Amino acid sequence: MNREELERTVIEHMDSFTTMTLACCTEEKPWAAAVFYARQGWDLIFFSSPASLHSGMFAANPRAAATIHGDYTGWKEIKGLQMEGTVIRISGAKAKARATATYLSRYPFVKEFLSDPGSISSLLTKKMASVVLYMFRPTTIRYLNNESGFGARWQLQIRNGRVIGDAVPG
Repeated sequence: MNREELERTVIEHMDSFTTMTLACCTEEKPWAAAVFYARQGWDLIFFSSPASLHSGMFAANPRAAATIHGDYTGWKEIKGLQMEGTVIRISGAKAKARATATYLSRYPFVKEFLSDPGSISSLLTKKMASVVLYMFRPTTIRYLNNESGFGARWQLQIRNGRVIGDAVPG
């Protein structure tokens, strides 16, 4: 698979699903959490509470792994993304506005939670008031496609929001 084809395939895959699993590790304690995401270039935007276990772990060690995949009935059908990168808490008014717009464009129902907290339960209102925006910024993306052979993978390297080098088997 050439670089352009792999880039298109990865973007289509990111845009076809809504949930990624983020994995982190601190002090020899591994953890994984599923979050809704919205793509902004190669970055994946998500909301989370800074009090959550994974957010606390990312504050201590921002290095992360993530996967995006469907639910398959046989291993020969598995397709997905396996990624390495960093989790960054989004700060600054301009960056937050852009990330929020990206997220709301993908999930319009969230707008109700943010604009009219009184329309939801008090418990959910409290939780929504305490969440912040984060982004997973991948540095390596591997596309796995078992339909092309068991464990068939291609890899992209991302630096400063741009793909560098050619697509390589990974």
